[in-house]
Amino acid sequence: MTLRNTLKLFTVTVALLFGMAAMAQQGQQQAQPETIDVSDQQLEQFAEAQVEIASIQQDFSARLQEVDDPEKANELQLEANEEMTAAVEEAGLDVESFNQIAMSIQNDPELQQKLTEMLQQ
Repeated sequence: MTLRNTLKLFTVTVALLFGMAAMAQQGQQQAQPETIDVSDQQLEQFAEAQVEIASIQQDFSARLQEVDDPEKANELQLEANEEMTAAVEEAGLDVESFNQIAMSIQNDPELQQKLTEMLQQ
């Protein structure tokens, strides 16, 4: 996977997970996630979740292309969100922590490089 594709995938994932967080907090005002210090262990957990999320997105993207019914498409998107949430939790993070790490990565070129190296291994 090229760096450009990895970054595109990362951007889509972050957008989807922000959407999941917003749905989980319906009726509440959602604050902007803060940039946090990210440990090597957290970055590894993030990378593990990211790889699984990429696989889920690929699977569901293909399935969505075959669907014409908006209701069925919505069901597939909800199922994808559930699977992505489970992938984040199986990696040892919660969605909020995942999103905070994503924001930190987005704002820290050094952290971006570290993640890129982990994903390429």
